[in-house]
Amino acid sequence: MASESASAASGAVSTQNTQYDKIGTKYNSMHELPAIEPEKPSVIAVLGDITGKRCLDLACGTGRYTHLLSTLGAASVTGYDISSAMIAGARAAYPGLTFAVADCSRPLAPPPPHPFDLIFAGWFLNYAGTPAELAAMFRVIEQNLAPGGRFVGITTNVHDAQMRLPKPDFYGLDIEVLDPRYVAPGDDGGEVLGIKARVVAQTAPPFGFDVFQFEADVYERCAREAGLRLRWRDPVVPDDERKGTGFWDRWLERPTFVVVEAGRI
Repeated sequence: MASESASAASGAVSTQNTQYDKIGTKYNSMHELPAIEPEKPSVIAVLGDITGKRCLDLACGTGRYTHLLSTLGAASVTGYDISSAMIAGARAAYPGLTFAVADCSRPLAPPPPHPFDLIFAGWFLNYAGTPAELAAMFRVIEQNLAPGGRFVGITTNVHDAQMRLPKPDFYGLDIEVLDPRYVAPGDDGGEVLGIKARVVAQTAPPFGFDVFQFEADVYERCAREAGLRLRWRDPVVPDDERKGTGFWDRWLERPTFVVVEAGRI
């Protein structure tokens, strides 16, 4: 997640915010919702063998995936997030890992001591509300990749042909469409990028947050500007007793996310 500011350095209107400061560790309760369960097996399938890799976790939140990268054999893992509340939760949960507060949409400060073999970002890119912000996020990724390095991330389902329709009571989430034809602030040309949505987690107590769901071509264009080429990977569902019973049929029709992989052009 990026910082809340009236304008970026270029003078463009910023859409970023610090909504997660108010959510804090309540976000952890989302991990138990069925809608979220396919994330971990989907990410592991794309990561492959990361033994001995130096890893960076952008927008790490409370450190769930930072910890996962460590358990999968990474030589080192560093997590950054804009929210001090999230970083406090991550440090409390995983005291053996390294975390820092930083705006991941801008050159990282303090700068990492070395480039990374793998950069991961779970639910980071979907907080870009303009093409300029999305391209800036991709530049942070490109600038911190070691030669031959790879990026893996989770973002909103860029391929959902029905994204402009809400998804009520969707495996523990309510997804409301706030703007079905979202145009970036200040864009006189009126390019429709996708939608703006609100996600409400049916936890106790419930909480919500806003995201942007852009079309795939917007992502691909912004990545190219930063020198990256994207590859989209389909999610997979947990391999347990529910698989093959029809439990996941509705979810698979409109998955809540896709996994994106990238390397330098």
